[in-house]
Amino acid sequence: MTYAVRAMLTGFARRRPSVPLLLTHGRQTHPALRPRQPARATAPDSPAATRCPLCGRQLVPGPSTDLHHPVPRSHGGREVVPMHRVCHQKIHSVFTEAELATTFHDWHALRRHPAMAEFIRWIARKPPEYYDRNRSTRARRGR
Repeated sequence: MTYAVRAMLTGFARRRPSVPLLLTHGRQTHPALRPRQPARATAPDSPAATRCPLCGRQLVPGPSTDLHHPVPRSHGGREVVPMHRVCHQKIHSVFTEAELATTFHDWHALRRHPAMAEFIRWIARKPPEYYDRNRSTRARRGR
């Protein structure tokens, strides 16, 4: 017998929760269990939100845009920056989280790295919505 049925039969009324619950597919969920909305780094109307900080190409809202933490969350990073999905994937395929946290959290340092400079020259000729499905990061590292 469920708690709700037992409460109705015994006349015991369950206390109302102090936090409003969200109905999802007929179920109530606590706010802490709801999916988190990503933090916005800049206002959508600002000029900084329209260009990728790595390659400088125009950002097009949709599946070709990702949010990147310059300092990884596992290392205490909170800032979020919108960028192209392919640029984001390239950053994480080249650098470890420790390298991103210590050395490559600066956009100028990222652009100066030889592998990233070559990538930026290559991606500059592609349209803003371009996404290359390549091998995953783990496959490249041989894990």
